[in-house]
Amino acid sequence: MTLRHGSSLAGGWTILASLFMASMLNAPVAHAADWNYRVRPDDNIWDLSRRYMKADVPWQKLQEYNQVTDPYHLPPGMKLRIPIEWLRVQPAKATVVAVAGKAQVELPGQAASAVEPGVQLGFGSRLITGPGASLTLQFADGSRVLMQHDSQLELDRMSAYGRTGMVDTRLRLQHGRVSTSVTPMTGAAAHFSVETPGIISSVRGTHFRVAADASTQRSQTEVLTGRVDVAGERRHTLVDKGMGVAVNQGAQPGKSQPLLPAPRLHCPTGPVTALPYQFDWPALDGASRYRVQVAPTDRFEVLLMDRLVDGNHASLPDLPDGDYALQVHGVDAGGLEGSDAACSIRIDGHPLPPLILEPQADGKVRDPRPRFRWTSTDDAASYAWQLASDEQFTQPLGEQNAIKGDSVRAPRTLPPGHYYWRVASRDHHGKLGPYTSPMTFDLVPEPPTPAVGDPVQTRDKLSLGWSAGAPGQRYHVQMDRDPAFPHPLVDEVVEQARLEIDKPASGRWYVRVQVIESDGYTGNWGPVQKLKLPCKACRVVAAGGGAALLWLLL
Repeated sequence: MTLRHGSSLAGGWTILASLFMASMLNAPVAHAADWNYRVRPDDNIWDLSRRYMKADVPWQKLQEYNQVTDPYHLPPGMKLRIPIEWLRVQPAKATVVAVAGKAQVELPGQAASAVEPGVQLGFGSRLITGPGASLTLQFADGSRVLMQHDSQLELDRMSAYGRTGMVDTRLRLQHGRVSTSVTPMTGAAAHFSVETPGIISSVRGTHFRVAADASTQRSQTEVLTGRVDVAGERRHTLVDKGMGVAVNQGAQPGKSQPLLPAPRLHCPTGPVTALPYQFDWPALDGASRYRVQVAPTDRFEVLLMDRLVDGNHASLPDLPDGDYALQVHGVDAGGLEGSDAACSIRIDGHPLPPLILEPQADGKVRDPRPRFRWTSTDDAASYAWQLASDEQFTQPLGEQNAIKGDSVRAPRTLPPGHYYWRVASRDHHGKLGPYTSPMTFDLVPEPPTPAVGDPVQTRDKLSLGWSAGAPGQRYHVQMDRDPAFPHPLVDEVVEQARLEIDKPASGRWYVRVQVIESDGYTGNWGPVQKLKLPCKACRVVAAGGGAALLWLLL
């Protein structure tokens, strides 16, 4: 056919367009979104229609759409296409897998009630976690969401497309934080999104976190695996693994930022027996804080600890013996939280040992058969005690395994030296908990008891002296008319081994001295010295060619 310029060319295009439209009318119409089913042996068009399609869509439409010439025989392996809008849709449920702490649910038209594990919730449910609380929801496709403390989450939409496995799940986080693990999706209708007042984060299978801060009107998304589409104010940004984005309410998502890498945790190599247990990690460049989380299992279905710390260390809470999972990640100056470092921990620290009363660590003991004392604990039925001269307790000098009280005495007299002791609690089931750390003490002899020598007196003064002790010792001196010293005239502590006082009145007096060690220990009183002062004042008079001592009363 020859086409001339102008109207002839336009007429030619009209003929071609007509031929194209005719061919399209004879071809099956391709819908924007189909769900594909792979035919299995013994499948037929009627059963598949009843199983997957809405009741008002006849099976003939499915036959026509797939150009099935023989509805009685569907070849195994054939790909059968079903338009999404023909699929049966029914409401889906979310199941509460685990709960820790105080969490409530508000169902449409009902008052709030406590959340219990195993309860199933439909769309329209509103979940609220209090301080220290957490819970995990599992959705129809196996996806899970961990709600952290002080959060509010609404189940906005939950639909399942028949038995196709496709689920449409849409959540609304009003405030707080959620960590989401979405099962990889197949099928055009599969959808999972978390909406905050500022953004919508949509995925088709990934692990990500979403947070909404009501006080700052700021939302953020952190992607740990896969990719997340973050939308806000008519703009979308695709956030890849290891990236995050923070958006102010009413603003467009900006460029995603790298998340902090996982810190290097110093995980314990054996069971944790000393509680509270403190663990640490090297500081991360760019981290202003760290989030520390502890859970019963590595699935982190509930959080037994969820805490932000300023330094690169934290302590485990007081947890029962058992296995736990721990994870830590850094928080940058902008508030984005980074990748997790994880540990598995086994606690074997109960019953807790008692508190030590005496002797304290690095103390001094003078009694050659010292007494050891500790506090009583409610969960202890008895105590085990050990004494040794070495820190490893390879050769105990004393050992008892079932002490009912809160003290014990050394079984024999000990020579002066350096010793170690420790104690552990045994519960009512017979389980022995960990020992305290070895407590050291030095057994030292009693300080010598000083005896007061002959006094030296002058007209107005009286000087008392005794043998000096070791450097650093002080001396407590008393003087009284009664040998029981009920009302001492002199009651002083001096640094030197002598004391000078104004001469007291005449008559009989008693003096005693005790040593005060440099560590404050007070020794025994020395022997009581009896003094007899003949007069309040006296003088020496020389008479004749010799000297005579005359005591003259004034």
